[in-house]
Amino acid sequence: MTPFSPSPAAPDKARLRMPLLHHFGGLISTRRNVAVALCVVFASIADGFGIATLLPLISVLGDGDSNKVSPTSQIILELLRDLHLPTHPALLLGIVVGGVLTKGVLMIVALRQIGGAVADVAAKLRIGLVEALLRARWSYYVRQPVGRFSNALGVEANAAGDAYNASMQMLSQLVQAVVYLTIAALVSWKLALFTIAVSAVMLGSLNRFLLSAKRSAKTQQKLLRSILGRLTDVLIGIKPMKAMGRQARFAQLFDRDLRDVRKAARRQVFSRNVNKALQEPILAICLALGIFVALRILELPTSEVIVMSLLLAKTVIVTGKAQQELQNFYAAQHGLKSVREAVVDTRAQREPPQGGRTPTLQQGLSFRDLSFTYDQGDAPTLRGLNLDMRAGDLVALTGPSGAGKTTLIDLLLGFHRAQGGDVYIDGVPLAEIDLQQWRSLIGYVPQELILFHDTIAANVTLGEPRFTDADVERALLAAGALDFVRKLPQGLQTIAGERGSALSGGQRQRIALARALVHQPRLLILDEATSALDPETERLIIDNVARLAREQGLTVLSVTHHPAWLGSATRVVRLDAGQIAEAATN
Repeated sequence: MTPFSPSPAAPDKARLRMPLLHHFGGLISTRRNVAVALCVVFASIADGFGIATLLPLISVLGDGDSNKVSPTSQIILELLRDLHLPTHPALLLGIVVGGVLTKGVLMIVALRQIGGAVADVAAKLRIGLVEALLRARWSYYVRQPVGRFSNALGVEANAAGDAYNASMQMLSQLVQAVVYLTIAALVSWKLALFTIAVSAVMLGSLNRFLLSAKRSAKTQQKLLRSILGRLTDVLIGIKPMKAMGRQARFAQLFDRDLRDVRKAARRQVFSRNVNKALQEPILAICLALGIFVALRILELPTSEVIVMSLLLAKTVIVTGKAQQELQNFYAAQHGLKSVREAVVDTRAQREPPQGGRTPTLQQGLSFRDLSFTYDQGDAPTLRGLNLDMRAGDLVALTGPSGAGKTTLIDLLLGFHRAQGGDVYIDGVPLAEIDLQQWRSLIGYVPQELILFHDTIAANVTLGEPRFTDADVERALLAAGALDFVRKLPQGLQTIAGERGSALSGGQRQRIALARALVHQPRLLILDEATSALDPETERLIIDNVARLAREQGLTVLSVTHHPAWLGSATRVVRLDAGQIAEAATN
């Protein structure tokens, strides 16, 4: 089951402002919520019945007011007689203790259900976000800070689970308060009204601290999201900053934001602790006043006053706890909203469906009258470009920076849609082809290489179990990487390091090339893929790629300025200002 139902093209952010449990719609099953509610209700009833049994217990023991036996006490005693049970103090005491124990057992069951639900909330939000990201269009990726999603998958998803826990704990406390008020009303309607009044006074007097904590939590969450997002970007590019000694400016920016976070956190913690600290004094004052009124003015039986005091204390305490959990919910809800917004926004940017035709690339590919502009009002990046490539060709694409080489590759990969013209695969427009199947025929080595903090084998296979070590070694051999990998202490199981930092630039390029070759693609796209290699290694790789083109019909498009590639290509195409400036056949 996916965490959310499929969302429409436009984000429906109104759903993010629904009442408490509606925040978790689609994340937690109704059955689990009902199970928690039933456990809490029956636990509270058991506890309340146990407390009510104190009335006949005190009457049986004798409280000096035998002529003022409460109606509730008489009802319980008559119930025991109807069940042919003795009205012995031991039995009545057992009922009191049994009620408390039953409550404890049922609350443990409820907490177990809540614990499972908390884990489900965080897990389903993460799964929903990852699935949405994997299906999003490329243009969306490049406009988003990486830190936004890493923060959503980590801190904010955990906060979402905390928000659910706080909401269920709050509802649990409120259910208990309702049960205790019901018992209080059975004992004395005056007691019930007094309890409601005390709870209202406490909630009203502490409400300002609740609002303060809510505002502080919102500020803190917003600042942390910004900090973590920028921190991810800074850490990715930390090497050149440190090399030029220019990291101090970033440290100052973080220092300012962290001071603001500190202020917000201090206000939030103060408001939360003041809320707790003031509950007991308010309860003590109201309890003393209530006992005095009950004994001296209303002249209620001592048994009723004792039970009244206990019910009053329990009701006010659980009401105060409910308010504290509401504070906790406000502190965590911004993480929940942030993740859900990220999921909704990302799903709205889902890559549009392409046609259903199966690609082959047996004849070749071509670009016809291709025109593309990134943003309205900008100069066109490509203008009426026409280019043909036969299957098995090794085409070297060259030209100055900004000529449109990378844009041409992105259009071929289906990352963008051209405003004019189209890309044709064996004469079929790319718009009519199944995009996922087309990409599965492509091996791609980008200019900006990314290796994962995993083994070399996993970096080559990307975790696909269908590839064996023999497949990996075959790809490494073609990429000119097998010799150096075999010399490593753990061979294929050597960890590449964070972003491949344990390897040299040339080694990373060869591993990335092996990754592109391991699934034996029909089209190999190389974007300056050998720029970090020495001439001898580059020559070896070019020879291997040219051999694959001759023997297996591999079509190669290499963006390069290196003479070795230009001399080995079957065709050299020069791109300038978004158009073909020159094309030559070797």
